[in-house]
Amino acid sequence: MQRRTFKYRLYPRREQTVALEHQLGEARSLYNAALQERREAWRMQHVSLNYYDQASQLKEIRDASNLDLANFSACQDVLRRVDKA
Repeated sequence: MQRRTFKYRLYPRREQTVALEHQLGEARSLYNAALQERREAWRMQHVSLNYYDQASQLKEIRDASNLDLANFSACQDVLRRVDKA
């Protein structure tokens, strides 16, 4: 059976582009913060953090900061990507 793939080109309006760039910036900030937390945990206590350790704190982080990604799943996906790296 042959698989077909489709590519779609998006042409967002100006306000959509701004919103997408904002979400990308938020994801980048979360990624860098999660990576920094892992590095500091290892440097200070020689403890290795994983996805589950950081995901359990995600709700408090979102409430305490101005992190307003589209949904909770987007934040979880960022943490999964940190875990893969």
